[in-house]
Amino acid sequence: MRINTVLLLCGGMLAAAPLLSAQSNELALQIGGVVSEGRRFEFSGLPGNVFKEDGGLAGGVAFNHRLLGGDGLSLHLHVPFFFFQDQLPSESRFDQSTVDTDSYSGFITPGLQVRFLEPFFLQPYIFGGVGYARIARVNPTTLGGSLPTSRLELENKGTWGASMGGGVDVVLGRHFGVRGEIRGLTSGGRDRVIPGLTLDDPSTRWAATAGFLIRF
Repeated sequence: MRINTVLLLCGGMLAAAPLLSAQSNELALQIGGVVSEGRRFEFSGLPGNVFKEDGGLAGGVAFNHRLLGGDGLSLHLHVPFFFFQDQLPSESRFDQSTVDTDSYSGFITPGLQVRFLEPFFLQPYIFGGVGYARIARVNPTTLGGSLPTSRLELENKGTWGASMGGGVDVVLGRHFGVRGEIRGLTSGGRDRVIPGLTLDDPSTRWAATAGFLIRF
């Protein structure tokens, strides 16, 4: 009986495979949050007065186009636009001394995606790409007087950006599916050194997102 059940399940998966075969294009809408640490600020002369950005929202859209491959393994053009948000902690004593309480950074990083186990309903993938990033940086020209009574402001600066990561798609028929993904977003450049302010600025942030995809 057990052998018959296994054979029946395998036969059902093979019969359903043509119905789940990938289309040439795919568009995904994803939303989630930053799961890695943000920037860390420490004001000199005030021991213990440290605050760190909290992870905020993360999300974006991703377009994929099949380049080559078939059942089991395929290669896709991957064009994502993603953003992440960092927030100053609400309990921070420096809230009143800041102009910006949160910041957004955006990435456009075209590259390649490798997808496995097509055309079955559970399809893991990995990706990587390089492109342009718009990063919120500390603007030292807005600092006046001594920290932390000065006002800390953020400004957006353009630089190179890269993304890498992986995820799993659950395919729901030929045209729809859901996705879970981990994405690392890396940017060039650092915040400028500011007297009286120690700044730990990680170059890579990690985001966990889930979303809905349309295949056409």
